[in-house]
Amino acid sequence: MSDSSHIGALSHFSSDLVDRCRQRGGVLALPGGRIVLPTVFGFCRGVKRALAMLDQEVARHAQAGGRLFLLGEIIHNPWVNDYFQHRSVTILRTEDRGRLESLISADDCAIIPAFGVPLPVEERLRQIGCRIVDTSCGDVRRLWKWAEGAAQSGYGVMIFGRAVHDETVVTRSRLEACGGRYLVVNKLSQVDWFCDIVTGRKPTAAFGELLAKAASNTAEFSPFERLAHVSQTTMLYDETMLVQTKLREAFASRFGVDRAEGRLRLQPTVCRATQARQSAAVTLCQEKPDVVVVVGGFGSSNTRHLHELARSYAAAYFIEDADAILDAHTLRTFDAATSQPILARDWLPEKRPVTVGVLSGASSPEIVIGEVLQKIAGFLG
Repeated sequence: MSDSSHIGALSHFSSDLVDRCRQRGGVLALPGGRIVLPTVFGFCRGVKRALAMLDQEVARHAQAGGRLFLLGEIIHNPWVNDYFQHRSVTILRTEDRGRLESLISADDCAIIPAFGVPLPVEERLRQIGCRIVDTSCGDVRRLWKWAEGAAQSGYGVMIFGRAVHDETVVTRSRLEACGGRYLVVNKLSQVDWFCDIVTGRKPTAAFGELLAKAASNTAEFSPFERLAHVSQTTMLYDETMLVQTKLREAFASRFGVDRAEGRLRLQPTVCRATQARQSAAVTLCQEKPDVVVVVGGFGSSNTRHLHELARSYAAAYFIEDADAILDAHTLRTFDAATSQPILARDWLPEKRPVTVGVLSGASSPEIVIGEVLQKIAGFLG
């Protein structure tokens, strides 16, 4: 599907205010200050493709009838998923996957979301005989193929990402299907622990202690003495490269530089859209805004990472939509430490003029971004 067809199919997610702000160099000038957008934000190509495909099936459904079942959230944004639910799309929960045969018939349509679904779920859909529409992101598919190839060549696979994230869950299922061994780590401290075992600073038995914090389909360390590394596509790119540096140093220390090369396969699978949004976010934050508001679903990994980046430069608040901004003093935000929503007070500085940066993840629709801009603009005159 071409980019132009994406744009036409997704016009209901657009915002006139965001378009006007973009035409003015990403700056909305107001009497009480200004609101600044990064040069890159909002839907990536993979998200546009997934939503356009789902939108097309909704239109087909309106004409031909039949039921539409989405195998989980199409993307991690509550506004988008609510939009499709109101258009007769039934979104199945993870627990519903255990009873697909009682929910979906051969006359129905099953839509695989942008993150994919575990291979056993795909196989059961084929056995049901329903129409299947696969909106899986191309970058995610490339990650799967690379990881499967490494596993089939005898490498244990380290996945840098969240073990319960939909994308990583599917990666794990594909590695299990091809007989691969994997280890999922989501913190640099866990990578350091692993590297200490490689170099001998910790005994091999310490792998069991690492598994109390990480996820793996084997309790043995030996499969990872030949190691392939991938990152969930929405992880921080700089952290991904740091993981690879740590692994190179550890394997060189243990096996020597020449032998280490044959024992390592390193692929920085963070997608280009994620990298572009992270880079644009850093550029905006380096301009020293007084406060940064990050817009996106709390379940969105790429938006969480934008929030992490922003917090290192300025006061930053992660919100899902404009309704989270209760007034100029209070908003509902996301506590990164507890992964729970909380109320934040005095989020908007009283001084004038004030500069507010607004960031948004690759799964954030411009209509929601526009509503946030409108609300903040109301406080700045």
